[in-house]
Amino acid sequence: MMTYKHKTERGTTSKKLFQGAADAIINDGCKLKTVAHELEICHTTLQRFMKKIKEEQTSTVGYRPRLIFNAEQEEILASYILTCASIYFGLLLEEVTKLAYECAVRFDVQRIPASWHKNGMVGKDWFTSFTKRNLSLSIRTSQATTASRATSFKGCHTLPTFESDCLKRLSDPGI
Repeated sequence: MMTYKHKTERGTTSKKLFQGAADAIINDGCKLKTVAHELEICHTTLQRFMKKIKEEQTSTVGYRPRLIFNAEQEEILASYILTCASIYFGLLLEEVTKLAYECAVRFDVQRIPASWHKNGMVGKDWFTSFTKRNLSLSIRTSQATTASRATSFKGCHTLPTFESDCLKRLSDPGI
């Protein structure tokens, strides 16, 4: 489920509307079902909202995404991936998914799905959502290196050239 499209309007009613309905019930003495019908709100949802207000709990409206990491942990993971990308050539998708699972275990996260434990890495859905939340990340597949390019990076090919260039620059007083 990469991009889920909601089929109903459930969970989209604003908190302001619920707060206004609660004020009408508490201050004006209107009945709950009457206010819910006038504002086209589900009366059961309004009743739950009112219960939270009476118990002085933080009242929430709508659906919250079930995040595995908190904001600080996600920021640590994202900054580490960016650091790896700036030092090296970046991390592959599989490496990032394994890294995220290891971070979840290391951070002692309580909500780790069983499939993560089974596979030893995070799922594709979580990874897609993570990259959407962290737009600065760009995970790409690395390109293959040709055989001629790979052999040219051997120490026997690059080291003498590097040493001769350094010696020229050190001996030249104009630089």
